[in-house]
Amino acid sequence: MILVDNILLASASLVHGLLGLAWWVLVARIVLSWIQPRPTNDLVRSAVSAVYSLTEPVLWRLRAAFPFLRVGMLDLSPLVLFLAIGFLDQVVPRTLVQLAVA
Repeated sequence: MILVDNILLASASLVHGLLGLAWWVLVARIVLSWIQPRPTNDLVRSAVSAVYSLTEPVLWRLRAAFPFLRVGMLDLSPLVLFLAIGFLDQVVPRTLVQLAVA
């Protein structure tokens, strides 16, 4: 049982870290949409492309499932994704830790 407990604890830590990374990538996406960097530098172009390619599939599915998230020029799908990430970050790691401790 010690091995299973350790695997559950490690999984909780991994999930928490991945959700934190997703949160920061979404913050980068929002900042990039505000500043519109010029893609003259290859490093900037590849960083912007990576951020958009990581976030757009999830945001696109949110926009398709909930068309009311787009209000005129305002897109609320990142806000919904922030809430979902926060909810998952509260529920999943805690559940895994509780399963390991129990």
